[in-house]
Amino acid sequence: MGWKGVLVVGAALLLGAGYVSAEIITIDRELPQLEVLRKAYEAELKTAATQNDIEKIQEEYEQAKKNLSKFEGYAQKLSTLEEAKKKEIEVITAKYLKEQEKLDTATRKGIDDKYEKKIAELKNRDVAKTTSSYQAKLEKLEKELVGKNDLAGALVVQSERKKVSGAPVVPSPVLPGTAAAPVAVSEPPTAAVVANVSASAGGKGKDNQIHVNSVHGVAGAEGNISNNIYTFTLDSVGGQSKLVFYGYGNRSGNSYGRVYLIGPDRNRTEVARWRPDLLKGPNVSDFKSYTQVQPITADISSQVKQPGQYRVEFQYTDGDDALNIYRVEMQTR
Repeated sequence: MGWKGVLVVGAALLLGAGYVSAEIITIDRELPQLEVLRKAYEAELKTAATQNDIEKIQEEYEQAKKNLSKFEGYAQKLSTLEEAKKKEIEVITAKYLKEQEKLDTATRKGIDDKYEKKIAELKNRDVAKTTSSYQAKLEKLEKELVGKNDLAGALVVQSERKKVSGAPVVPSPVLPGTAAAPVAVSEPPTAAVVANVSASAGGKGKDNQIHVNSVHGVAGAEGNISNNIYTFTLDSVGGQSKLVFYGYGNRSGNSYGRVYLIGPDRNRTEVARWRPDLLKGPNVSDFKSYTQVQPITADISSQVKQPGQYRVEFQYTDGDDALNIYRVEMQTR
């Protein structure tokens, strides 16, 4: 039975049991509406998603979430953001560098004002200036005593003036009928290390000079500046200059440190170091003379180029013992 027969039976069924008509419906063509629906359905089936398609796109979705940088347009947009960020950072950096420059300038000015004032105050109390003032007063007093015919007093003042200047004391001739006054001679200083030495024993030639300070100093804890600085005033300099110092620890030579030279130009240069293998000498309790101590020598020719005041600073850095400084020499020729 073909499809037409099926339709006839179907028609009978549609009429229901209440109908007794024996009419036969014959269908020999397709309905246009059904044909349209069928074609649309068949077209949709060609593009309809299967479960496999859904699972595949779900997997792509998960991978896309993990790889943002590969998503459409992401790289270009990120590059645009990075460029904008870079420009903003440059603007902010330039702003704060400008503010920092202002801060640095203001701070430097504050430092300059503070230390220029301190340096000016120190210059007013400079050892050489104080000594020169003292010598001028002594010279004035000496002339006043000579004017009063107090030759004994004048001789004492003259001896003091020459002692302060570093020149050997030679008594002035005593006029007939007057008695020579005793010349007071004091021991070298033993506590204040910051003392000017304008001249000392000369070398072999007349231009050779050995400036000596035999005051006992100590280069101990870091930051110590009370008794580890030696000041020398050089009236003239030669082509070659040396620094020589004699030092040793309290109980041993286990001591380390640096020696700096500060010239008239105020430049501070490291010129020497001490360490255990360079230190030989007796314990403090057995010390009798600097000749018992091995000297350490440094060539300072390149630093000593002009007359003026030079400071030698000893800075302890490490070891079991501080450095006892027994003698410091500046030699020029």
